[in-house]
Amino acid sequence: MSEKSSKSSSPAASSSHSPTATESSQTPLHSSSSHTDYGQHSCPMFTQEVDPLLIKTSLEDRIAYLTDFLNFTSRDAEIISKIAPSVNDVIPSMVDGMYAKLFEFDITKKVFMTRNQGFDGPLPHTLEELTLDSAQIVFRKVFMKAWARRVLTADYSNGKTWAYMDKVGIMHTGASPFKHQRTMGIAPLNVPYRDIALTLGWIQTVLHSAILQLPESACPAAEKIEAVAAINKVLWIQNDLFSRHYIGD
Repeated sequence: MSEKSSKSSSPAASSSHSPTATESSQTPLHSSSSHTDYGQHSCPMFTQEVDPLLIKTSLEDRIAYLTDFLNFTSRDAEIISKIAPSVNDVIPSMVDGMYAKLFEFDITKKVFMTRNQGFDGPLPHTLEELTLDSAQIVFRKVFMKAWARRVLTADYSNGKTWAYMDKVGIMHTGASPFKHQRTMGIAPLNVPYRDIALTLGWIQTVLHSAILQLPESACPAAEKIEAVAAINKVLWIQNDLFSRHYIGD
């Protein structure tokens, strides 16, 4: 973990981590290669101390722990930014495919029978009437495309990026992270974590495939390996920023 995280285990430090401070902070990313020789094993020179209570309450400290554990570095952020223009075109078809997958099962399809936050259009009366062209699905696709593009273009040294991903996690649990939605009485999504994790796994496969299919002239094999690893790390961090609001760990 970064020095900032390991030093902030005191009560005074914990109380200083307000959402505003987290969103405006810079997340230090180690300047090293994202490639790790997983065949080499040695005993660490020292064992970092992690306060399990602090990483529950402080997003900044949690991100420091996650990025350290997964070895998410400035090189990972750099390689994602580099391949983003080449992979961006797959996003519309990926989002269409994701919703088609969710429509294959009644338990994932019926989530969209409930009005989502920000949507004030018509809703179908039966599950059979809900189609991929229904107004609320079209509305949801806009949000999903924005999330996917942010994964590819975000500034991962900026705390606002992780705060956004954390709010994405909260808003799927049945609680709203946004004050204006609570004030207006707009109901947030309520999606089981099981289906969140499965959907992230589906997205991971699509993005990995898109990267691996890039022509050699656009992305050499060595960079494809780095890019797949980097996207994998981001999606697992996003997965944690979902699960923490479901299981409270």
